[in-house]
Amino acid sequence: MATSNPFDSYTIRIYGGDSGRVALLLCYSSGGFSGRIDFYPDGSDLPQDYLWHPSAVGEYVVLHMPMSRFEAVANTVRSEGPLHLYINANRGAGAVTHGDGHLATTDREPVGEEEDETP
Repeated sequence: MATSNPFDSYTIRIYGGDSGRVALLLCYSSGGFSGRIDFYPDGSDLPQDYLWHPSAVGEYVVLHMPMSRFEAVANTVRSEGPLHLYINANRGAGAVTHGDGHLATTDREPVGEEEDETP
């Protein structure tokens, strides 16, 4: 089952030390938590994406990406919208359901929108 959580604001955390995760993008919709994207060193084995749905907290998406995608993701959230965290996961009996997810824009953009028209 597909889940799509919209978000309209975010925070970024860059970690020091050797905790495994090196950066984190936290996503919010109207002040509520929508999900996050965890970034790991390139070449690391990435954990599987998941949908967390404990009844007391609500439901949010957790994606995992290599650090080499951080700049593309940061540029996307800074310049595009509306945005969603998407995951395709079959809900089970527990609070965590694994699946495949991604960051997505939801509106179609016209071709050449950011082209400089000045000669």
